[in-house]
This record gives sequence, structure tokens and C-alpha cells, in this order.
Amino acid sequence: MTSTVIYVPDIQELPECEPSVFNDIQATIRLFGGMPIAIFGFITNVINVIVFCDPEMRCSLVNHFLLVLSISDLVLLVCNFFMLIFPVIASMSNSYLLHDYYPVFLWFAYPVGLSTQTCGVYLTVLVSVHRYLGVCHPFRAKRWVSGKPVKWAIIGSIIFSIVINLHTWLELDIRPCYSINFNAPISSIILTSLRQKSSYNLITKCIMYTLIMFIIPFITLIIVNCRIVVALKESTRMRNGQSMKKSTQSRIMNNFRMLKGAKYSELFGRFGRLNFNPLKTPSLLKTNGNSLRDRSVTLMLLAIVAIFLCCNCLAFCNNIYENVQHVKKHASDSQSLNQTSFVPEIEEQSQDYDGEWSIFNEWNFDLSVEISNLLISLNSSSSMFVYLIFSSKYRSIIKHWLGLEKRKRTNGVALTTVMAAQKALELSILPDEVEARRHRKEKSHFVKNKKQMNKSAQLFLTTSEIDLRKARTIRKEQEDEEEEEEEIREIQSDEPSAASNLSRDDQNRSSSKRKLLRFATLA
Repeated sequence: MTSTVIYVPDIQELPECEPSVFNDIQATIRLFGGMPIAIFGFITNVINVIVFCDPEMRCSLVNHFLLVLSISDLVLLVCNFFMLIFPVIASMSNSYLLHDYYPVFLWFAYPVGLSTQTCGVYLTVLVSVHRYLGVCHPFRAKRWVSGKPVKWAIIGSIIFSIVINLHTWLELDIRPCYSINFNAPISSIILTSLRQKSSYNLITKCIMYTLIMFIIPFITLIIVNCRIVVALKESTRMRNGQSMKKSTQSRIMNNFRMLKGAKYSELFGRFGRLNFNPLKTPSLLKTNGNSLRDRSVTLMLLAIVAIFLCCNCLAFCNNIYENVQHVKKHASDSQSLNQTSFVPEIEEQSQDYDGEWSIFNEWNFDLSVEISNLLISLNSSSSMFVYLIFSSKYRSIIKHWLGLEKRKRTNGVALTTVMAAQKALELSILPDEVEARRHRKEKSHFVKNKKQMNKSAQLFLTTSEIDLRKARTIRKEQEDEEEEEEEIREIQSDEPSAASNLSRDDQNRSSSKRKLLRFATLA
């Protein structure tokens, strides 16, 4: 029986642990600002997940995006706690376990946090694109945006976020070191040799991270939401026009009723008895029905996007500034990198560059980084207020939990019937769209028939040409045969005439011979 020998390094061979020192800005902002926001955001996102898992909320496809976005924000807040707040708490405590285990939590939370942050960014983009299709192209959205495309879009964003951040698992490593305070070996987090390469940082942090996390999402969100705002203004203008039309019609009806006692009272009475109800017009039916709900959903998503852009602008500026400093250092310094140093915190580490900082000093940059981290956590924690303001279903569920309102459960069969009736109503109150669909169907049917007729005509032409050729050849053959028969008949008719002529000549000759014989006998 063989026994495995585990090599345990000698304490004297271990390097000495560097002290985990956080400056006053980092410790104060993370403990008194980041921790309350993280705890509050954890609670609010748990509530969001429970609410969006409700059967009534799952009927809407937008809520599927919001459910996964709430889960992403929840995981991001947990990872931010173990990346930013937990190392500060561990460094300020005298517990050996906290000092020994916080590198493990940090090693795991760093790549997971970046993946969830990427997923949250692109889920926000997908929500905006979904709302853009619903507002600017509603009928195309009903054909294109269904359950399966939404689920595949969510799954695709999750897979993309994981794949694009796979390299972050190779940036950190856990090594043992000797702690003077505890007089014992503890774990410490260090940067790997890959993370210390200047070319790797230039490609991943400066180029790829900036493009994926800031430039592409920001441009997409700005363009899409500007189109949504323009469409909302146009719909508001149309609704105001309809309301003016309604007031004009009501004023006309009042004038008709006032003129009932005039000379043509019977005529005006007939007009007065007419039911000019503008709500029966298709446009206002849609406006007063689903349009208000769609408008509130659109405003809610616009608010979410606006908060996202505001909370991520400072992080974008910090990223640009850090990239400029890194490019300057990469251009000026071509020597080898320094040896691996023990770093207590990874995400907010400000590099100590050799030149003077052109805009900020190191203290101001650390403050800017900490504020941007607070804003990112605040973005993940404040979505509950947006849902409470704009979503009536969300408010009703929360009121039911608090005992302020009795909740009416919706029957699933009735809900399906209502959805089918709603779709039929939309088709019935939108004659232009129905007419357009009918016109498209007729056009496609006409094109198909035209193609079939062209094919049949070509086939008929080809077959008719072949038949004509065959008929011509047959007619020529028949004509040739008839000519031959006529020639044969002519020949046959000529032969008996010649024979009759011969017989007549013979008869004449014989008669002349007889006459000669008679004459001879007489002589």
C-alpha cells in the first residue's frame, strides 16, 4: 500500500505577506457607502425576482428580460461585496479565518462579477431593442418577437458574457505567504504573469473591455432610445389631435341640442340623436386601451436606461483616462515588468505610473473610482423604485404582500381567452393594418398566380410550337402522299385509255382487212 506525500513548504521558504493597506477614501466609501447600498440592493433584487416569477408577470415578454436582469443585478451585488467590501473588513479585523479566506472569495468573485456585469449591460440593450420594436414596428414585433426568440436572446447574452470573460479566470492566483501578525502561513491573492503582460492589458483592458462594455452598448442605447422618444412624441401629438377632435364633436352636439327649438328643430333633433362617440373610432380604442399600458412600459424602460447611462458614465470616463495612462506607459516603458506583487484588491487598483498625472492626481483618481463603483451598485439597487412608479401590476403585488390590497387571481383560461380576444380586437380596430395585410396577401397570391401562369404559358408555348411542327410535318407527309396517290391515279387512268385506243386501231385494221378481202373476192 503506497502513501502519497504532500509537500508542505517550510515557513522560512514562504515570502512575507505584504500588509493589506486601504487608504481612508477606499475604507470610508466602501464601508459607509457601498455596504448599505449592497444590502439594500440585495433585498430589493430578491423582491424583484419573486415578483417577476409570479404567473401574472410572466405573461409579458418584457418581464422575462427584467427577471433575468434582476438576477444579474443580485449576483453582481454579491460579487461586489466580496470584491470590494469584504477585503476591507478582513484587513481591519484580527481574525485569522477572514485573512485566510478572503483571497478565495476574491479569486472567485472577480470573474463572476465581470461576467454578470457584462450580462446586465447587454440585457439592458436587449430590453431597449425589444421596446424599440414594440413602439416603432409594432406589427413586425408581433411576428418576430415571441417566446422562443426572447428566450434564445437571453440565453445568448448569458453565454456571450461568460465566454467573453473566460480570460479573467487566469488573471488571479492564490499563493501562501507568511503573516507576521499571526505568525502563521495564510493565503494571499496575486496577479499572474499573464495579467502583468503589457500587451495583454492593452488588448483586453484597453481595447476589448472599452468596446464591449462601453462604446457598443452606449451607442446602441442612445440611438434606440432616441427613436423611442421621437415615436412617443408623435403618438402624443396624434392623441392630442384626437382629443381635440372629440372636444369639437361634443361642442357641435351641444350646438345641435341648443337649436332644437329653432325652425328646423326636427332636423337638428335627428342630428342630436346621432351617437357621435369618438371612443368607438379605431385610433382612440387603441389609445385608451393597450396604448396607455404600453406607454407606461416604455417610460419604465426609458427610466431604466437613463439610470444605467448616468451611473455608468463616470466609470466610462475613468476607463478612458486609465487607458490613456496605460498607453503612455506602454509607449514610454519597453522594459520588462516588475516581479509579481501581492495586491489586496484588484478591480479598483490604480497603477502607480512614473510621470506626473496630467488631469488628476492619485488621490482624486481613487475617489473617482470609488464613486463610480458606488454608482454601479446603485444602478443595480434602484430598479425597484422604477417598477413601483410605472408598473401597476408590480404595485398591486407589493400591496397584496403588505396587506393593503386584496389580490384578484386571474384564471389561466380566462387570461388566454382575453389575450386571444385582444389580438382579434387589435385586428378589428386597425382596418388599415388589416387592409395592408389583405393587400400583401393578395399581392403575394397574384405574384404566385402570375408565376404559375408564366410557367404554364411557357409550357403551352413550347408544347404548341412542338405540336405545330408535328402538324406541319404530318400535313406535308399527307400532302406528299396525296400527290403520289393522284399521280398513281393519273397513271392508272392513262393506261386504260391507251389500251382502248389500241383496241380501236386493231378493230379498224381488221375491218379494213375484211373490206379488202371482200373486194378481192368480188374481183
